Amino acid sequence: MAEEEVAKLQKHLALLRQEYVKMQQKLADTERRCAVLAAQTSSQAAPSSASEDTFISRLLEFVAQLHQQEHYR
Repeated sequence: MAEEEVAKLQKHLALLRQEYVKMQQKLADTERRCAVLAAQTSSQAAPSSASEDTFISRLLEFVAQLHQQEHYR
């Protein structure tokens, strides 16, 4: 009887771990999308001055500068 209870709890713990990993992945994806949107918003609102100096905003600005060059079009 105790072995069944232990197996049941281990199965439940494994399911909770799976859900936790899924939630962590969703959180990372949401944070990434939020950073991209924030960078796009700040570049559209004030293109000359970056209000947020994040990696994403600097990367988008760099790619935009490359796109404006004839060699990279």
